[in-house]
Amino acid sequence: MKNICTIASLILCAFFLFTNCENDGFYYQDEARVRLEAPYIWALGSDSLEYSFVTVPETVEAFELPVTIYLMGKVSATDRVVNIVADEKLTTAAGKHYHLPAQVILPANENKVTFPVTLNRTLDLQDNGVRLYIKVVESVDFKVGVQEKNHLLLKWNDILSRPTNWNDLVEFFGTFSLVKYRFILNNTGVSEFNIETMSWAQLMNYKIKLRNALNAYNEAHPGDPLRDENGQYVTF
Repeated sequence: MKNICTIASLILCAFFLFTNCENDGFYYQDEARVRLEAPYIWALGSDSLEYSFVTVPETVEAFELPVTIYLMGKVSATDRVVNIVADEKLTTAAGKHYHLPAQVILPANENKVTFPVTLNRTLDLQDNGVRLYIKVVESVDFKVGVQEKNHLLLKWNDILSRPTNWNDLVEFFGTFSLVKYRFILNNTGVSEFNIETMSWAQLMNYKIKLRNALNAYNEAHPGDPLRDENGQYVTF
């Protein structure tokens, strides 16, 4: 009797497992699906990333983020189409802020393909950051992959803020202002100044370099020398 009950229990468990697998509609059905991943260096294995244009020269007008589509299923002997959209409800970026392809082709016999999402540098990013939520939507070739991997959230800005160690830098760069700080970043290529890791001579060298760059700017703009956001002349 005990053996009969045990067998009956196993049959019942198998029935429920089969039923749940049928209802799941993802792990146990042979349907082609895809998922999205951003480079680990930017996303750190998560579904979101942040980027700031502050650390690059003002001549840099855009940043291309490579996003990879991975196949979840078998490769095909023909090209297939993946549909990508921006979720308007979760996106604050406008059309001028980015470029996103509506469709990406997964080549025949390939299990992944990388495409660029272009983040543009616009003046309004100096006041407010924006966000772009992109996701995979169903196409004639693919179903949507797991919820955790069918989207990416991209956030970027160009907002400057006073470095916490500026008091240590006053000897070299003087009074802080946003205009001065952006001028420093644009003309040195250095995103962080630290008296713990830089010598006095190095910092003085940057001061001289910036003074020369400022003189060149002012000479190129006669009658309109560089002023900061408070209307004060920028000096070093």
